[in-house]
Amino acid sequence: MKLKLYFDKYLLKINLIFITLLITFGLFLVSSATAVESQRLYGDNFYMIKNHLLTLSIGIASALVIKRVNYKRILNSSNYLIIFISITLFILLTYGDNFWGSTRWLPVGFVSIQPSEVAKPIILIWVANHLSKVELDNNNLKTIWRALFMPGIAVVLIFMQPDYGMAATIAFIILIQLLFSKVNIIYPIILAILGLFGGWYFLSIAAYRENRLRVWLERICDPTSENFQVEELLDKCFQLHQSLIAISSGGLTGLGPGTSRARWGALPSAYSDFISVIIGEEYGFVGYIVFVFILSVCIISFFLIAIRQKNEFKRLFIVGLGAWILFQSVLNLGASVYLLPITGIVLPFVSYGGSAMVSIFIALGIMHSRQYE
Repeated sequence: MKLKLYFDKYLLKINLIFITLLITFGLFLVSSATAVESQRLYGDNFYMIKNHLLTLSIGIASALVIKRVNYKRILNSSNYLIIFISITLFILLTYGDNFWGSTRWLPVGFVSIQPSEVAKPIILIWVANHLSKVELDNNNLKTIWRALFMPGIAVVLIFMQPDYGMAATIAFIILIQLLFSKVNIIYPIILAILGLFGGWYFLSIAAYRENRLRVWLERICDPTSENFQVEELLDKCFQLHQSLIAISSGGLTGLGPGTSRARWGALPSAYSDFISVIIGEEYGFVGYIVFVFILSVCIISFFLIAIRQKNEFKRLFIVGLGAWILFQSVLNLGASVYLLPITGIVLPFVSYGGSAMVSIFIALGIMHSRQYE
């Protein structure tokens, strides 16, 4: 028994250590990647990194406060939380700020928040809470319906922004929670199959998404492919081409911290969607491998912690959190090296982005909150 408790505490420490390493890595990367853009937009090289530090501090403070709250109180508020975020996502479509054809940001006073990021920990709570009651309710279909209806509305509203990547992320998180729950395995399998077909259909019906998919499937931006189109290097392939140039210029050991060339306007979104490119450029192949190792251990530790949980809600919640970090990491890293289509998904714990950082720390606070005595 003592050995088991020691191992569980050891897993939590490993998880915390590797999260800290990711955050530290992110601070160096964001500091470098945002310097030029900060100077151009705000006349201060450190403006964006100061914002990053502020949101990181808010996130950590939120986690420490939530950690001290009995998670049962949070569960009792889950109905209000899911209704609140659904209404917020609906309001966003009318009153949100539109950038590059998407309405993802809602102005609140002097700041703007991204409601879809806030939705993730709330949906994690909602789904884990309902699926943890499977043993009390033998009707699996009824439980699944209750667990998925409200999150389904949220996913639809997020898709309408449009934000396909975020909608797909939340759908994946829910699917993993279903797979780890005690519902009959046939139901998540059926939902996964329907989700794949549905996801493929909705991916292809919008011209810009279909275009990104075609560019990836036909390898239009791959110089070694017979379908390579050199005329697209300044159009469809521009961001990806600059990404590959930056990574390749890093070589084995990189150009050195703070010496990125891509940040000088060559690579759009170098500090958010393409932050992993800065790793390859400044720290080289060796740094990239070290980073992927740290990220992999962090993700694995979440799933190991979840598996060893006796409390069903906590188990499903932590599984969802691990799936969140896993899916976004795969999409972000895969897009930067042309293994996956570009989705605009940020890298957890690393990329610049206040709403994303605070929401993931809120989830961490719930993960570490004390259990009901």
